[in-house]
This record gives sequence, structure tokens and C-alpha cells, in this order.
Amino acid sequence: MTDPGWLVHGDPELILAGLDGAAGQEEMLAAAVYRTSGHVHRDAGAGVRRQVLALDAARYGNRELARSIAQVAVRQEMDDSWVVQWATGSDLDSRLRYALPVPAKVGVLATVVAQGRGLAVAGCEDGTLHAWDLATGSRLGEAVSAHPGAVRALATAVLDGRPVAVTCGFDRTVRVWDLAREELVGTCSADDDSWVKSLAVGLVQGRPVVVGACVDDVVRVWDLATLSQHSEPLTVRTGFVSALATAVLDGRPVAVTSHSKELGAMDLITGEETVRVWDLITGREFGAQGGPPDEPPVFADQEYDRTVEGDGEARLCASLDLNAAAHFLVTDPASECPMAVSANAYEVHVWNLVTREQVGEPVATAFVETAAVRMLHDRPAALLAYAHGPVGVWDLPTLRQLRPSLTGHEGTVRGVATAVVNRHHLAVTGGDDRSVRIWDLDGERETGRETGSRPAGHAGTVTGVTTAVVNGSCVIVTGGSDTRVRIWDLDGRGQLGEPLTGHTAAVGLLTAGTVDGRAVLLTRDDRHKTVRMWDLTTREELHGRSTSEYTSSSIEFFAAVDGRFVGVTGEGRVWDLTASRWIGVQPRQRGALALETLEGRNVLLTSHKAEGVHLWDLATGELLAPPLTGHTSEVRAGATGTLDGRPVVVAGGDRTVWMWDANTGQQIGAYAFPSRIKRLTMAPDGRLVAGFGTDIAVLTHRR
Repeated sequence: MTDPGWLVHGDPELILAGLDGAAGQEEMLAAAVYRTSGHVHRDAGAGVRRQVLALDAARYGNRELARSIAQVAVRQEMDDSWVVQWATGSDLDSRLRYALPVPAKVGVLATVVAQGRGLAVAGCEDGTLHAWDLATGSRLGEAVSAHPGAVRALATAVLDGRPVAVTCGFDRTVRVWDLAREELVGTCSADDDSWVKSLAVGLVQGRPVVVGACVDDVVRVWDLATLSQHSEPLTVRTGFVSALATAVLDGRPVAVTSHSKELGAMDLITGEETVRVWDLITGREFGAQGGPPDEPPVFADQEYDRTVEGDGEARLCASLDLNAAAHFLVTDPASECPMAVSANAYEVHVWNLVTREQVGEPVATAFVETAAVRMLHDRPAALLAYAHGPVGVWDLPTLRQLRPSLTGHEGTVRGVATAVVNRHHLAVTGGDDRSVRIWDLDGERETGRETGSRPAGHAGTVTGVTTAVVNGSCVIVTGGSDTRVRIWDLDGRGQLGEPLTGHTAAVGLLTAGTVDGRAVLLTRDDRHKTVRMWDLTTREELHGRSTSEYTSSSIEFFAAVDGRFVGVTGEGRVWDLTASRWIGVQPRQRGALALETLEGRNVLLTSHKAEGVHLWDLATGELLAPPLTGHTSEVRAGATGTLDGRPVVVAGGDRTVWMWDANTGQQIGAYAFPSRIKRLTMAPDGRLVAGFGTDIAVLTHRR
């Protein structure tokens, strides 16, 4: 596993299957590096694998492994002209096994075990259903078009020994899918005036059932095996249900429902929560009227005797649902003392299903998105997934954390800027974790040492970052979702003065420069597209020109032309903010990416869909190079620079950065990344800085 050539050229399926055999520090690190982007390696060629593996090794801080991988020989059409110098790894965790890619946002997720094989199942907002083998991470068959709209709820079960998924969507239909055969095996629905909003599955006298909470305050129970025969469901009038799960209590299958009196109000987290338990055999509330009677429910097609395979299948966690991202409920039938876990936006509750009472006091936590309950080392435990942070592992009887949190990303990077201080090149980043981080591009040339990390002071996330020189000192300027703009000392002395106010929405676009001999800051909010100009020395807003004169709802970014600030629209029109007029020639292509100075000319870089990347002379509208082609996806970021004395253009698409010679239009390099490219810039010495996912990387040209 420590052989770089095997990692680059080996069959990804075989390598991923063998990573569990890693032993020793070096092999375990190599396994973690490979798993980080295993979803990319499966379908990539050796050239792309070499680039991504070297980048991931750098993200883990192993310079030697990154260099060794980059030196592996591969056959490809052009020389690999880039080498990763260093990269951040803010979203890395060595315990990650697989990333399972899907084409749309995942709305619901479940697992199932059938015939000793564990599967993960995901329902997406585009209506598709996907399944993977949890042992290998490989996809199970093709995607299933489950619903015409988003998959709203998902549960899994085993029918005739085969894994099935139960889904519902906005079409009001509950559907059952055979995951192995990728085919529909049954459907059902509630009354004409109702539909199912959440799902669970359970076993009633050995027969799998589907439990659905409906919008008419009724829980319906269908026999899973006879859905295609349109069996009549058992109906339970529960009242409004905010979350649903199933469990086994005293040997009887039950449905557990959560109710909040205030779920219809504006504030979803202040309602009084109650948990109720319902007998799935009789439909009566458990424990009411002298205990549960013994009569079985009457299902259609009584001779149809399907059962799940093995007793162990009934002991899987029956998960459940989020309601308005405020409440959910999970249970585990395997626990000897059945428990349920529910959460709202600020605390977690644990319930004893036998006594219907809370276990201990509610535990204050960050916002919990969802959870699962399992037995860990013979003790009931809950895994709590927080909205923007790690996954906590809690012991339920003591309400204490069992293990260190499973650390993930700290938040998406929303802004990046560079500065030069005492001849050192620095990168400054800020994002959703409300911090600003400063990186030394030169001091630790091999590692990209982080020189500082500080709270950003914003009440919300950092939505924009730039740097400026004020009175001879370099400062950081940040915009936030709290509508305020703050100025910071780059040397670590903290915030300088009070925030700049005036915007009424998140400030996402900032540019600093010199206008009429003074340091000026331009800011634009993300909602109203209002542009404001500030004197950075006096902190006063410049009202010499009315805001309406230099505001355009279509301005995408700011730049400088001949010492004056300009705003650039998505169509490539350039508005002089000092003279309050349009300047230059509008390019004959939409999709402006950058306005920069290249070989003494002001040039516009544009790209629209699949039309290629074009470089235009702003003054004349002349096309300065042949169309730059060769990219395979839409371009989202671009920059220009100089490499070995020749002008170059770089552009980033979905997961790739391309470089062209600006004079000839010839593509001279490409580099693959594990996630989407968000920002690009080139340093004066030819190094490329790329923002991808939640990280940044610095690439240097291979000489």
C-alpha cells in the first residue's frame, strides 16, 4: 500500500477492497489518502488519479508521499505541468471510508442488511434513488427514477430475502422498490385528501409492514407483501405527528410518534414535545385501557405468507424523519430497555419507552440535523449529526460522549484574498465557520503553514474577504451575513474600529483599491445588489455620486482599470464607478469571469456554457487569442497570469483546472481536483492558487 505506482495504476476496486488490511502508520496513511477521493479514482484514468492522490497526500500534510506519487510515470496526451506545493485539509478525517457521489442533493438516507450484505440507500431531490454496497463502496445497479419530484421520505426493509426501499414524494404515492432488480414491486396511497409525509417499517407477527404518518393526523399501516393487491391499511388516529419511528416493546411491535403543539407556529423550537407509543397489532395506544389486546389486524390476502429472512433483520435501527428541520425521532428495537431519541434546534431528549418518561435532563447541543441509535459495546448509543460540524457519539444511559467527535469540515470557504507583507506572500480565507485564516505562502514553502486563525467577529458567516493597504499598513476586510463590514489588522491585533454599516443584506462582494489617490473600498450585498463606496482612511461613505448611479443589479465582480474602480456585469459590460459611465467594448460572449491586466492590456476573460473560453481586449473588443477549448464542463472561475515569460489563461470547471497559452490558444496543462473549483488566481511568480470545496491548494509549475 505504500507503493505509489500501485496506488496510481492499480484497479481501484481491488485497492479499495484491500485497504482494510492496512497495518502500520505508513500503510494506514496511504489508505486514508486513497479513501479520501475513492469516488474519483473508480472512474478516472491513471493521470487523474496521480494528480488527485498527490493533492490528497498534501492535504494530509505528507510532502514525501505527495512527491512520490507525482513522480509516478503515466501515459497521457500531454506532460503533467503542475505539481501540488501544499494544500489545506479542513474537511479530512482518516476514519472516512467512502464518499458516495450522487447527481443531486440528498434529501433522505437509510441502510439495510439483506443476506449478510449491508447497503446504503439515498433518495435525492431530483426524484432518483441510489444504492451502494457498504462493504466495498461500489454502486448497486443503476439509479432508479422513483418519483417525478423530490424523494420526501425513505425507509428500508427485507422482503423474500431481498432488500427493498419504500419511498414517498410530492406525487402522494408510496412506492416499494426491489433494490437488487431495480424494479417497482408495489404502490399504495392515503385517502384522496391526504398523503404520507414520513415513513417507517416494522414487523407484525413476522410480516413486514410499512408505517406512514399522514397529513390528516392519521398513521396508516400497510402489509408490505400485499401492497400490489391494494390491501386496506390499519389506521391509527394519532393527531399531528412531527416525527415517526418503530420499535419492539415487551415483545410487541409499536409505532413511536412525537408531537409538538407549536409546530404550526413561527418558532419551531419552543413547542412542548410529547412522545406516544401505539400498538401496531391493534392500532391502540400502548398501555391504554388495561394493556394491549391480542387480536391480530386483518390484512388482505391472508394466505400470502411472506416473511423477512432471519430473526436478526427485525433488530435493525428503524430510523426516522425530519420535520421542518426541527424534529426527528429514532429508536433501536435491539435495546433491552427500548429508548427513543428526539432533538430540536437546541437540545436532545432521551425517552424510556416503557415508562414514557424522559431519561435525565435534556442535553444542550448545537443544531442536530439527524441521528441514529445503535448498540455499541452492549450499550445503547446515539450518533448525532450536527448541522455544520462533527458527528457526536453519545452513551444513552449516562448522556455522555463515548468517543471523540468524528471531525468533518468546519464550514465552506466563502472568500479568499492575498496580500504581501514584509515580502511574504499571504493568503487570507474566511467562511461559514465565522473565522478568518491567514496562510503563509512563502515562510513554509513546502507546507503552506497557517500563521493565524481568529474569530471573524460577525454574528453570521464570513461571506467575502479582501485585503487593502491603509496608511501604509496591510489590513483584512471581511463582509458577513450580518450585513456588516469589518476591518482587521493583518498582524494579529484584532479588529480596527467599529464595523461599517449600511447594507441590509449579506455583504458578499468586496474590492479595495485607490481612487483619486485615496484608499477606497467597494462593497455589494447579495440580495439588493446595492454598491457602496467607502474611504478606508476616514471610514466615511463616499456620497459624491449617488448610489443609484453606480449600482447595477447585474454587476458580478469589481476590478481596476487605469487606476479607477469598475464594476463588471455578467454580460461583460464595464461600468466606470468614478466617471459613472460605461467604458470599453462589450465582448461578444456572455459569462464574464475576470478583468485583469495582461502584457499591458486590460483584458476580459469570458466563458458561456460550452462555447469555449475567450480573451478580449477591453479597449477594442478584439479577440486576443483563438477560442480556448478542451474543457469538458462549464467554466466557473478564471484568471490570467504569466508563466516563463509568456501570458497564460487558467479556468476551472466542475473538478478540473485548465491552462492555455494566451498567444496561441494551445492548452498547456490541466489538473484534476476531488471537488468543485470555486476560485482561481495566479501569483506573480506563476504559482496557481485554487479554492475547491472547503480547501485551498497551491500548485507550482513543473520545470
